[in-house]
Amino acid sequence: MKKKYPHILYDSESEVFSVEAQSGDSVDSEISDSIVIDYDKQGKVVRLNFYNFSLEDFSKNQKAMNDFIQSRKGSFEIVRLR
Repeated sequence: MKKKYPHILYDSESEVFSVEAQSGDSVDSEISDSIVIDYDKQGKVVRLNFYNFSLEDFSKNQKAMNDFIQSRKGSFEIVRLR
């Protein structure tokens, strides 16, 4: 089965929230505070990583996330690693 993008992952142990925008290898990264944006060789965003991401805080803002998802065409697949 083909993987759907964007692909959302959360690792509660390390508190990392990741959004994989597309398949591909990261060849460059931009870092700003606790956010890392990974780019492929064409300069397209491959992945967004949010470090020190609290799922509890995220849950408090779940309505905003749901509104965001509904506003986007396509589908999201949410996977919780731990």
